[in-house]
Amino acid sequence: MHRSSSAGLAVILPKTVRSCLQNSAPLPYNWDEKLRGLIVGICLSRSLLLQSIAQTRPGRVKTTENNLSAFIGQERLELDAPQKSCVIRTLKSMGRRRFFRHRGKMVLIIDATSYAKKRSRRKIRPMPGKGKVRLHNLRTKEKLLVPGYQEIWVGILLKDRTVLPITRKLWSENGPECASMNLVESAEIRKAAQIIRETFKLNVILVADSGFRRKELLHWLKKVEGMDFVIRIEGHLTVRTGDLTGLLEQKGPWWPKRVRMQWRDGSKHVLLSDVSARQVGVVTESKEEVSFNVACMVPVEDKLDPMYLATTLTTAAVADLMMIVRLYSWRWGIETFFWKFKQALKADSWRVFSSWEAIDNLLTAAHMAYLILVLLAEFVRKGQSGQMRLLMRRIERILASRFAKPPKLTLGRFFQIIAMDFPSPAFAGVTL
Repeated sequence: MHRSSSAGLAVILPKTVRSCLQNSAPLPYNWDEKLRGLIVGICLSRSLLLQSIAQTRPGRVKTTENNLSAFIGQERLELDAPQKSCVIRTLKSMGRRRFFRHRGKMVLIIDATSYAKKRSRRKIRPMPGKGKVRLHNLRTKEKLLVPGYQEIWVGILLKDRTVLPITRKLWSENGPECASMNLVESAEIRKAAQIIRETFKLNVILVADSGFRRKELLHWLKKVEGMDFVIRIEGHLTVRTGDLTGLLEQKGPWWPKRVRMQWRDGSKHVLLSDVSARQVGVVTESKEEVSFNVACMVPVEDKLDPMYLATTLTTAAVADLMMIVRLYSWRWGIETFFWKFKQALKADSWRVFSSWEAIDNLLTAAHMAYLILVLLAEFVRKGQSGQMRLLMRRIERILASRFAKPPKLTLGRFFQIIAMDFPSPAFAGVTL
């Protein structure tokens, strides 16, 4: 196992974490130092730190898990300011050229992920604020609900079609902040848009799946926030086109086809579809009228149903229509982030259950650790310092020793190399 680069990261990584927390509000209980230690531990050990806190050591009344859980569960520990500071420092360090822009606007992608938490037999304490989440990737179409939590994420689209997460919110119908999920989603959208405007002075385009198809949300985005969007909607929506009113699924497939294009909807299979568009109007539950354009994609294969995208972007030119379809297909980047976040950082296997605040703070620390790793990968690729260039050469040697043909250094592979090279947080000078 290669450990030669630990000396370099023992200096580089703590400095990077410290720089991202420079502008954050002062935290009590020496939290700055302990937060840095936790983040560095998550970064270097691929969450070996989080696995070790569940181990009971003989002769100790309180396990390390209980100590950590009690510490990060304190009500006085507010991580909103450090998290926002970390996000803004990361965005500024990467620079606006790394982010995708369409007509001078950046693209935000919102989606939700779930954490299924089946409690082990020997755990007596109940999980705080647990709700019901749906198990995915089942072989049957049956819906299976289990105890767990949901988390709403908003990320920004990069030029390489990956997504950088900038805001998150833990939610459950039984949690302490059990406002409706619709209000939570609106709050996260507004928070993410404010971060982009504060950092880059640019407006945004929101991209979302059909889980965010509410008519009230479409009205709020266009009329209240003045925000462009590309959101998938269902065909059984009642719309008005001209003087006629009816279901979208009865009208859309008959609109004049304007272009045939290939695109992907989160799968390896390319979908060849005929695309058309028209402006429609809907009436919300609060009797408010809102109009927007709808792009209708009818797959060439008869077995697949048409798909509809609601958008405020122009569909006048064919190129504009094709860009709308591409923006939605790039939404899959946030699903890739979920996989990396849970697999590389083991963010779905935490065992801290002392309080809702402890769970939320731990996931916040994992989010900041992810941002630090992204920033570190950027620095390593650019080789801005002698230490970074030395680290990159050592990473190349690790790849050469494990592959006959060394692959490209992707972000996920960078995570894996850091994990292989550092079996313990102690190699970064972390004291727990």
